[in-house]
Amino acid sequence: MNLKPKYFIYFIALYILFYYTLIAFFQSNREVLTFFGSILQVIAPLVAGAMIFKQFLLLKGDRIRFYWLLASIAAFSYGFGTFIFRYNLVVYGLTTSTIYYDILWYLSILSFISALVFIMSLTKNTARTIQYAFDIFIVMVVATSISWHFLIDPLFSLSTGGAEVFTFISYLVGILLMLFAILSIYYSPDTVFPKKVFAINILGFTVLLLANISFLYIMINYGYAADNFSDPLWPLSMLLFGLGSLYNQKSDRKVAEADEKSMGRSGGNSLTIKLILPYLSVVIIFVFMIFQGVLEFNSIVIGSIISTLLIIIRQIFTLIQNRDFLIQSQKLNKKLEIIVADRTKELHVKNQELEESMRKVEYIAYHDSLTSLPNRRYFEEAVENAMRESQSTENGLAILFIDLDRFKFINDTLGHHIGDLLLKHVARSLKEIVGDQHIVSRQGGDEFMILLHSTSKEEAGKTAEKIVKELENPISINGNELFITSSIGITLYPQHGSNADTLIKRADTSMYSAKDQGKNRYQFFNASMDEQIMLKTNLENGLRRAIELDELSVVYQPKMELNSKRIIGAEALLRWKHKKYGSISPSTFIPLAEETGLIVKLGDWVLNEACLQLKKWHLEGMDDFSVSVNVSTIQFLQKDFVGKVENLLIQADLEPNYLELEITESTMMDIKLVVAKLEKLRKLGIKISVDDFGSGYSSLSHLKNLPIDILKIDKTFIDEIENNKSNAAIVSTILNLARNLSLTVIAEGVENEKQYEILNEKGCDQIQGYFLSKPMPAAEMITMIEASSETYTR
Repeated sequence: MNLKPKYFIYFIALYILFYYTLIAFFQSNREVLTFFGSILQVIAPLVAGAMIFKQFLLLKGDRIRFYWLLASIAAFSYGFGTFIFRYNLVVYGLTTSTIYYDILWYLSILSFISALVFIMSLTKNTARTIQYAFDIFIVMVVATSISWHFLIDPLFSLSTGGAEVFTFISYLVGILLMLFAILSIYYSPDTVFPKKVFAINILGFTVLLLANISFLYIMINYGYAADNFSDPLWPLSMLLFGLGSLYNQKSDRKVAEADEKSMGRSGGNSLTIKLILPYLSVVIIFVFMIFQGVLEFNSIVIGSIISTLLIIIRQIFTLIQNRDFLIQSQKLNKKLEIIVADRTKELHVKNQELEESMRKVEYIAYHDSLTSLPNRRYFEEAVENAMRESQSTENGLAILFIDLDRFKFINDTLGHHIGDLLLKHVARSLKEIVGDQHIVSRQGGDEFMILLHSTSKEEAGKTAEKIVKELENPISINGNELFITSSIGITLYPQHGSNADTLIKRADTSMYSAKDQGKNRYQFFNASMDEQIMLKTNLENGLRRAIELDELSVVYQPKMELNSKRIIGAEALLRWKHKKYGSISPSTFIPLAEETGLIVKLGDWVLNEACLQLKKWHLEGMDDFSVSVNVSTIQFLQKDFVGKVENLLIQADLEPNYLELEITESTMMDIKLVVAKLEKLRKLGIKISVDDFGSGYSSLSHLKNLPIDILKIDKTFIDEIENNKSNAAIVSTILNLARNLSLTVIAEGVENEKQYEILNEKGCDQIQGYFLSKPMPAAEMITMIEASSETYTR
């Protein structure tokens, strides 16, 4: 348990008070006074030494601990020396000097001086300024002069032997060295002690100094008598060192933090004392000189002259230093003026750069980074301004909302770089069509907006027609010939809205209406479109939850092999029955799914359901039955598509050769990517068919290199085949082409017996359509297969 400093302060006060009380009341009883005085003189240094040594043991790994070690040696040395001195005094009544306690007292003084020198070495800043050096020298001159006059000079007149004189002088030299060390530490700007520890240690050394000086003065002038009124100063100084060790236990011992708390940095009071001390010393020596009674040339006079000269030199040096500071200040002011001028110039440049940056930021905020066209924010503000101007001029406004059909497909297949170049080309074309008097803006993605000033419905329609025609033309980008179309929605001000947001929103709605009508066209807004867009939004929301709400189902349309007249397979088709709107046509929700990206999730679900159902049919005895599943372009281009299909086959425990995947001709735009995926699928054993052949972008040169198994003739060529010679010729050509490429041909959309007979006569391999059956639930397929052999064997 650690002793609290405040309790030890009470102990010191009572200790010294008791000692002075003993001295005051027992002068007549010297034996009692000497006995108890000796105990008090010995206990104090031994207690302090133990406390200080404990501090040395606690501070492991810290260099400051050696100060406390040296201080404890000094305290113990003084205590043991005092014990020997007091023992001789009490037992033998001797006060004369002996070698034993003198050696211990010398060791005590040397240990204290060593401790102070060690502290000076740690600060590394002892008396580092000339001004502080002068202050220390002035105080030392005064102290030496007074000591010489009152202590050293009388020694030479003593009748004692040379050894005792040497002893007294060596004590005095040690005291003066201790004074110099104390002053050096006091004037040092840095200290390794916390504030209280530093102050208490300085106080302890000061009291010790006074005790030693008093002892020498009394010994030389009057003869030493034990337990006089200066004797309690020795135990007081020792106990103060012990008190300092207690405060050191409760402080942070890091040098950096100690510096901040030290007396050297504690504020104006400490600085004032440091400045006054040399002047006060000179005043003191002059007082001694005045009151010595006679005017003679002695150490006091010499000290007065030397200290006065040092004060004058110090002041001269201070003036020179101030002058240098003034010159440095003037130089610094000039440098500061130059720096301020340079900084002002720099700030001016920075302001110009900032203004330029602000203009760039404003441009970026209002323009599209890819096409440099105004963005939606700019466009909306322009529409609002144009509407205000239109109210005063009564001129009409029109907003054209343009979406590029099939852009996403081009972007996904040919890459974003080609897509970006295509957008830039379209931006330039639009600006050329409408001119500088109107505003062309990029909404984002593949959507653009145009603001036509001072226009009419007829002029807006003509502008939209020009855009549609222009974007129909093939566009060459990096050696790729691209084909796109556009869907345009148009709103008029003030007929279709009173603010920019409404006009843009309704132009967007009109654009989607143009898409629903087949794309590659423009459409003016009408009131019924709001209801249509609401329906479309509801359908999209419903489609996102259709799987978990169990609203989706798969139906199967049979496929007949014409040679055997047997039902050999079926095409899996997705159906959706909405809880509110009832059955939704695939022609409505499939484009919506492709537009929103839901087609991937729906396609995976259909593929899984078809595989599970096919496995179930195989287990029911339909061993050679196959199922074909439509795969959208977006789904097919997914990086993990092949892996998904392989996993579904494994999970369903299904032979791959009974699964047929149907891709459209539009999927084949990036032929290299498509061929690589098709080859992986065929290696698994899956059959590949090209759906709606003849209606898309297939090249005959590519067709021969495609790893496919089946061609499905588009329904448009089967329609009117019995009456249209062109359709019949195209079908014949496709059949001949397929035979030469060893491909199976399926005619889809067969609706009557005449079409069936013509296809049978031309050698078509398989048919499907309403002539056989409408798409049906899986449960009805077995009945259909069993009845097929009787119906078509005639």
